[in-house]
Amino acid sequence: MTSASTVNRNCCSAKTAFAASLAMAAFLVPQPGHAADLGGDCCADLEERIAELEATTARKGNRKISLTVSGYVAQELTWWDDGGEQNVYLHGLGPTQTTNVRFNGQAQISPGWTAGYMLRIQNLTDNPFSRDAAGNALNQNNDNFSTGLNTHMSFWYLQNKDLGKVSVGRMAHAAKSAAMFTDQSGTQIVDSYTFLDGFPQFTIRSDGDLNPAGLTWGQLAFCYVQGLPFGGDCNGIVMNGVRYDTPVFAGFTASASWGEDDFWELGLRYSGEISGFKILLGAGYSDFTDEGTSGPLPLGSKKDSNFFQAGGYIQHLATGLFAHAAYGREDNGDTRIGPAALIPPDSDHWYVKAGIRQKWTALGATIVYGDYAEYNDQIGPAALGLGITDSTLTRYGGGIAQEIDAASMTVYLKYEHYDASVRFAPGAPVVSGLEDADFVSLGALINF
Repeated sequence: MTSASTVNRNCCSAKTAFAASLAMAAFLVPQPGHAADLGGDCCADLEERIAELEATTARKGNRKISLTVSGYVAQELTWWDDGGEQNVYLHGLGPTQTTNVRFNGQAQISPGWTAGYMLRIQNLTDNPFSRDAAGNALNQNNDNFSTGLNTHMSFWYLQNKDLGKVSVGRMAHAAKSAAMFTDQSGTQIVDSYTFLDGFPQFTIRSDGDLNPAGLTWGQLAFCYVQGLPFGGDCNGIVMNGVRYDTPVFAGFTASASWGEDDFWELGLRYSGEISGFKILLGAGYSDFTDEGTSGPLPLGSKKDSNFFQAGGYIQHLATGLFAHAAYGREDNGDTRIGPAALIPPDSDHWYVKAGIRQKWTALGATIVYGDYAEYNDQIGPAALGLGITDSTLTRYGGGIAQEIDAASMTVYLKYEHYDASVRFAPGAPVVSGLEDADFVSLGALINF
């Protein structure tokens, strides 16, 4: 005869797998501070516990599409010196690499076919890059500029392993950051040749004064294809459109994008390892004719600019020595700025970063690097209005970053130096005595 205790043991074992499975699904959900009031036999105890877990488990909208939540939080503390004033600001990393949360979903339709989506929300509090219509920005006169939360990306895609991937919505397009994203040193987000993590809205101090206020560092690092002071990576923001990506062939992928009225882009990328070296290459071409695809230009402007970029990264895996380089050229011959139909010059910029990435401690990899960038004739609308015809902005520095694997975190210290030289048209009022600027930043980025 089977005893009552044997029945209870069998009952318990029958439900143990289900309870364990449910507990795994709910382990990230905060639980009450007290235990359930367990009583009675084994099965009654489990049923009570299962009911409690069901009441506290996060649920998806349906069981067909996977859901992955990820992102990172990043913040910097920066000491700056513009040649006439020194101060310390706390801020984020700019408009596209700032603190964000991403929701990715995917479902299999049939063998080889998948569909999915991505939604990315970012926090633009204390954004050193942005400026509003009234001219407010994070600069020497304002230590707190916020544009709040922003829907950065929202798109769906359909993918076949042999035919490629089509994406529709607000996203990064075919040539976006093709050169910059080759940087795999571990410092690309926190230090690159763009002004996304810099201070383009700081006025260049001249003869001790912040005058004219329109002559900012970003006005000597302006990109007309997207109407923003990016410096490098002139095609660096997301937009609405359609994108196609090929499958990977021998390490290569090709991409093409189009967005309404009108922009179009082409991109080519490579990633692989050859004879103990990690190698990444990227190139892209973008053509923009629509003023509404990105940052605003003055009223009466006509945009017709194109941008070519190329970059690469090489790292010796055994020693950790690496080098990254990027180049960009913008053609603005058919663009006209404002009612006066000012013609912005063609421009170019280039960047190099070199250093070592090595795991010297149990914490994770340590990266030590130096970098240099030069921006030639990237003269923005306000600088054109002042009569500037030629410009050179140089930016150099370096830093150290420490990865902490156990926390999926990077802590870093970096230094940047800006200096500029300009030439004015005959008869234009001359702005003289341009001061250099220095920035020292301590920051951290933690992934989740």
